[in-house]
Amino acid sequence: MLLNHKYEIYPSDEQKEQLERWISYCRQAYNSALLDKQRKYKQSKESYTRFAMQKQLKLDKSKIPFLKKIPSQPLQEVFIRLDKAFVNFFRKQANYPKLKKYKEYNSMTFPQFGFKPNSHHA
Repeated sequence: MLLNHKYEIYPSDEQKEQLERWISYCRQAYNSALLDKQRKYKQSKESYTRFAMQKQLKLDKSKIPFLKKIPSQPLQEVFIRLDKAFVNFFRKQANYPKLKKYKEYNSMTFPQFGFKPNSHHA
């Protein structure tokens, strides 16, 4: 059984700055991936899968130094989030995914953070 936990944290000013920077990088990655996905479809009528996006992220990390400063899991979750947005759109459960503004993208996901099932330890 999968469980989700939502944690509210109380970071110091320095930690707030870093978290806001990470969220901003994730938002930029989301918007960039959305534009890349649209561009690839217009050019070749091919889908740009999240696995291809993750492969591109690996290449980008070698070229763009600030991407190395953010944990990889939240960046990979960006592509899962975008993929879910398109799945919901094609199922007619949501509108077409759009570029995210500063106030619309305000969280990150750390999939391996939290408690293990049947355990009392983090």
